[in-house]
Amino acid sequence: MKTRISMLGALLVLILTCLNDDPAGKIENSWYYQFANEDTVDADAQIDKKSVATTYEFILEDMKEEEDYIIETYREYEIHKDKEDNVIIRIPTSNYNYLRYEK
Repeated sequence: MKTRISMLGALLVLILTCLNDDPAGKIENSWYYQFANEDTVDADAQIDKKSVATTYEFILEDMKEEEDYIIETYREYEIHKDKEDNVIIRIPTSNYNYLRYEK
């Protein structure tokens, strides 16, 4: 009796899955995937120049004195440059380096 009920339940799940499944090609007709043209934005629209080289550099952000030490804080930046070696954009990362010097 239990096996018949479990077989009937499995058959019911398969039938419901087949009814809800969309054939290939119909998914783009769904209201969920349709966007108006003014809502779409090109991902590279904000950058006017094309980046040729990407480098990572640490740049001094802070220098402070604590007791007998000088502490320098450097933050890593992702730097994009064009063909003429001009900086297009600097993106800060979450990496920091700290240097401590005695006075």
